[in-house]
Amino acid sequence: MAQIIEFDKVKNLDRFIEKLSDSGYLIEQGPHVVLEDHSELATLKVYKGNKLIAYIVAHYITQYYRAVISESYSNDQSFLDKLFEIKYSGEKWSIPVNPLYIIVFEEEILNAIRDYEDAFPIEDGENMVREYVSRNPQYRSIPRIVIARIIE
Repeated sequence: MAQIIEFDKVKNLDRFIEKLSDSGYLIEQGPHVVLEDHSELATLKVYKGNKLIAYIVAHYITQYYRAVISESYSNDQSFLDKLFEIKYSGEKWSIPVNPLYIIVFEEEILNAIRDYEDAFPIEDGENMVREYVSRNPQYRSIPRIVIARIIE
């Protein structure tokens, strides 16, 4: 029987996905959306061989959130300029703002992630998350609808 776990040890989503891949899992990107608050929501399917092991629901911010918290946000052209500046800067990261929700079909994945820990991929990562949370007090409920659809 499937179980849902909240996994709150991930501060660097890209590193977590890399760790799963390095452990022999195939990660398939599922639906993805950029939300009105400029966070992102994605689902990932985790396979071992041809067997579906888990779904992961990730709610996160990326390097583009810097444009949102910059002074450029109040002016459309300045905001677009800032987005392009970030795009071509080479900076790339994804930081969860909620725990990852993992719908587990095969418990072996729990062994693979049991001791997982990482650090923020950028020096000001904790501040970026704190800023997002302060601007979006209802952020905790965002992943719920996706989880409901997956278990349906």
